[in-house]
Amino acid sequence: MIRASNVDNTFRRKWNREEYLEKARERDERELLEEEERYKPKSRGPIVQRKPLKHRDHEVDLTSRLGKTQVVTQLAPLSQQAGYFCSVCECVVKDSANYLDHINGKKHQRALGMSMRVERATLQQVQDRLESSKRKKGTEGFTEQGQISV
Repeated sequence: MIRASNVDNTFRRKWNREEYLEKARERDERELLEEEERYKPKSRGPIVQRKPLKHRDHEVDLTSRLGKTQVVTQLAPLSQQAGYFCSVCECVVKDSANYLDHINGKKHQRALGMSMRVERATLQQVQDRLESSKRKKGTEGFTEQGQISV
């Protein structure tokens, strides 16, 4: 059994309690300032009011170059490379599914000046739309004499 008086404890580090309390206070203050900076609204220039999403007013042409061959070189401009070219974002997408995803996506819509929010319809707008659909469906397929056209 070793006696306590024979044990050499001089190698152990002596801790200065006040020094470490001061360091802890400084760290807490620094973290608090960083947290305030993180949640402070950042100014990214003037606020832009974007239009809500709207229906596309043109037909998306996915079949015009179907079945055609094209010589592709690395020196060709983007608009003449293989795939679908988006003139708004100036990028080339390789297939039709990805092109549709791109033109319906957030990046493309923002480039067009739209937000990804949809305008809420009023009750009157919904009723008008239902009424016009009912009229359109009722007149479709009939001639002026009331006979079904083929």
